Amino acid sequence: MENIWIASWKHCDWVGKADLIMLFLLSIYSWAIMIDRFMLFKRIRKANEKFLQNFYDGKIASVPDSPWSRVLSRILSEKAKQNITEEKLLIYLKRFGNQELHSLNGKIDFLLSVSAVAPFMGLLGTVWGILMSFHKIGLAGTSSVSIIASGVSEALIVTFVGLLVAIPAALGYNYLDEQRQKIQVQANEVLESFYNVMKQ
Repeated sequence: MENIWIASWKHCDWVGKADLIMLFLLSIYSWAIMIDRFMLFKRIRKANEKFLQNFYDGKIASVPDSPWSRVLSRILSEKAKQNITEEKLLIYLKRFGNQELHSLNGKIDFLLSVSAVAPFMGLLGTVWGILMSFHKIGLAGTSSVSIIASGVSEALIVTFVGLLVAIPAALGYNYLDEQRQKIQVQANEVLESFYNVMKQ
């Protein structure tokens, strides 16, 4: 018996094959984003811990992977250029902090789109495959159960692939969004500490 994946690919027309190729590309890109952001958040978490430990111990040491280290460096640079009032200091802290947080959002929201769109792409391929199967049955003039079952099973493969793409993307988004929110919550405490130290 021929492998169902190979059989499905062979029996798909250009619409089904295009659908499968797009789902395959979305899957690769989604996994690339998840791995990249996972490694990024891991580096940031370690760097922030190192930087904050030094900062609360009264030391100012640059830690490249820490967004809070970059914010503090930029604030110190601005203070060296000009006299900053407390009001301006607060504005600068919010602006630099928001810029760092915004840079963390890159591509994560794309995973949410993939988790929503991929099942519908799979369903589209399945509906098209079933439509073509019944069209061929009508042309052949036969309603053999084996022919119908074969066509439907091959059409359902596309929905299965769509779910295989969507489920990891949804789980990846939820995990990365949770990590992003933890950093955003930490930002309030850190920026307030910067403000209290720098205004003196």
